[in-house]
Amino acid sequence: MPPKKAVQEEKILLGRPGNNLKSGIVGLANVGKSTLFQAITKCNLGNPANFPYATIEPEEARVIVPDARFDWLCEKYQPRSRVPANLTVYDIAGLTRGASTGAGLGNAFLSHIRAVDAIFQVVRCFDDAEIIHVEGDVDPIRDLDIISEELRLKDIEFVEKALETQKRKTRQGGQSLQMKQWKEEEATIEKVLAWLKDGKDVRKGNWAPKEVETINPLLLLTAKPVVFLVNLSEKDYIRKKNKHLPKIVEWVKEHAEGDPIIPISVSFEERLTKFETEEAAKEECKRVGAESALPKIIVQMRKALNLGSFFTVGPDEVRQWTIRNGTKAPQAAGVIHSDFEKTFIQAIVYNYSVLKELGDESEVRAKGKMMTKGKDYVVEDGDILLIKAGAAKA
Repeated sequence: MPPKKAVQEEKILLGRPGNNLKSGIVGLANVGKSTLFQAITKCNLGNPANFPYATIEPEEARVIVPDARFDWLCEKYQPRSRVPANLTVYDIAGLTRGASTGAGLGNAFLSHIRAVDAIFQVVRCFDDAEIIHVEGDVDPIRDLDIISEELRLKDIEFVEKALETQKRKTRQGGQSLQMKQWKEEEATIEKVLAWLKDGKDVRKGNWAPKEVETINPLLLLTAKPVVFLVNLSEKDYIRKKNKHLPKIVEWVKEHAEGDPIIPISVSFEERLTKFETEEAAKEECKRVGAESALPKIIVQMRKALNLGSFFTVGPDEVRQWTIRNGTKAPQAAGVIHSDFEKTFIQAIVYNYSVLKELGDESEVRAKGKMMTKGKDYVVEDGDILLIKAGAAKA
């Protein structure tokens, strides 16, 4: 008899499940966060103040996700309604040294970070005498160390409290299955605490699926995906050079290996938003020889959150729906309407790439590329779906 195939345990992601995930813009005070938020969301909150704590409550906006596939589908179907994917972004007030112990408005800021699912960490690499640096001078490595330490110290506090609560359960004793589970959870929490005290971020650990199930409800700050945004002067961004960049790359390699680093000039992005038309802004990019980094930032954050898309198409509407990669067809149907998940029968599926190659739905069908899939089908990024569902029960 042939050997049995090894059953692979499904990898559980760190973080909250779901498709409506949020990103927060984080950094020390006066590094360019609020100006970036205004540029990235094309909204105006008034002039960002030149002092710490100018942003106290996190501002929220939804950002359209740039996607050439969506644009192509809209061009093809010319629908009456066009609904692109979006990403929710928060502008979170600046951290300061000692935030984990409540310095400045530390506890409020850290709770705002806890409420998002991923972090845009802005690091200041520009000199400007008119914009005060909360630490006195520009030193991105020191700033990275401060934020890293503050987030980790707050996580240690969260985990110590969780461990105390868990130990109250396990002290009851006994041999029940419930007690066995509690003890396993306690062991995981102790392991996470040791990891943090060793100066490491939770997202960099290699956690087993059962451990992830214990870690996720803790909503730890260092478990969230991070995209580092290096804020340069416009001059440095255009010439693609800055004395701090190599040191930042080394720091990330040592402390957060694998996390993306995107150079950006917030002052350049702000200037682009002041052009009356998108064409005029593109012309300015062409003139100076640099592109806006905002589309790359939004796409990279969706990637960090492990988000993908499927489409529904037709003359009435072309819509791009957001799902977590690895989502099965009934759960994808539930993103359209919760009843569709419960009453899902099947999905007619073909991928955008096939439609673009063949040019027409009739050709896709004729070539046998239009498939009927059931409840176990894992939706692929770029799939076009037609959901068939039964009537919902009253």
